[in-house]
Amino acid sequence: MTIERLWPVPEAFLDIAMVEEVTDGRARCTSVAICDAEGNPLRSFYQGQAAHFFYEFEILDKIGVPCGGLEFHNSSGLVIHGKNSFQYDVELPRSAESGQRLRYHQVIHLDVGPGYYWFTVGFASTDEVSYQNYSSGAIGHEQFAPLVHCRVVDVASFIVQFDEQGKLRHHGVANLQGHAQLTVIPSTVGSSVQHRKRESAEEKKTTIIHVTHWKAGSQWIHRILNECVPDLVVTPRLNQTQFLTSPIQLGKVYPTVYVTKAQFDRTHLPPNTRRFVVIRDLRDTLVSAYFSMKISHPALESGPPHLRTVLQSLSQEDGMLYMIEEWLPPCADIQTSWLEADEPLIRYEDLLEHDLAILEAVLLDRCQLPVARAS
Repeated sequence: MTIERLWPVPEAFLDIAMVEEVTDGRARCTSVAICDAEGNPLRSFYQGQAAHFFYEFEILDKIGVPCGGLEFHNSSGLVIHGKNSFQYDVELPRSAESGQRLRYHQVIHLDVGPGYYWFTVGFASTDEVSYQNYSSGAIGHEQFAPLVHCRVVDVASFIVQFDEQGKLRHHGVANLQGHAQLTVIPSTVGSSVQHRKRESAEEKKTTIIHVTHWKAGSQWIHRILNECVPDLVVTPRLNQTQFLTSPIQLGKVYPTVYVTKAQFDRTHLPPNTRRFVVIRDLRDTLVSAYFSMKISHPALESGPPHLRTVLQSLSQEDGMLYMIEEWLPPCADIQTSWLEADEPLIRYEDLLEHDLAILEAVLLDRCQLPVARAS
């Protein structure tokens, strides 16, 4: 099947007018889309699913052997995967003329950890002799230096979730190939009475989960819990791995857990686990996030590292629109999932007015946090 038959309909392509493009004037990016196998636009994938990236570059000045490529990174800026035409076993044209448009279709199986990712597309070229030498192995990567003509940085984000059955395929960033085996050693006869007694005592401990979304007072409550039970608090980690991929620790306190109801329900929890959910009006969430990410918070603490650069290059209105498209949806997904579950919720706005009364009832009465009441 040719790429023309696979090329998505115009409605599938992203609006890249406000996306940062770095070019030397010899090529420019004209369109980018991310789709499923049928060519439908998609931004949410399950682990292992094939993501189809389509992108087109217009040649503005004659160049040598052309090369298109793509890379994506996580919210900390770590590049998870990148590959270009020179690294695929495909035959490339020896030159490209001004006025030509080169269309690329790149398929990547997303065997990566659950989380949000941002992708960048790029375009480069090299002379024919260098290309032949590199292809034949006469020179290696260190001697091969293509000239980059265009990069469209952080075109858009996409999310990777658990696989089709809701299972976690692997831990960590990437799914590396390998195998494992098991050997069973016969048990020895002995008393397990003391072991059962220890288990019974442990099971009485309460595990507490604070579920919320970004900019809903999560760090405020995190500080309160740290003050109350610093030895019990489990430190939040990137992409919620402390909750989604690590065993939940009995009797511990998990603040700032950014998960949907479905993600929560798929997690194996210890007996006697209590939770409380805090949400905030999404309009206020958006405004708070916009100003903190653009101005006040350290860049790595306020969101993906590219956001501050993008927001500072846009007007306030365009920046808000960009945040609605690129940042707010995960907050809305979390909030909607708990609202639809008819879960008792704590509203951030109420906390601002009645923090002591609400938190005392939630933390001490409902969740049985092991601290004394104020006298």
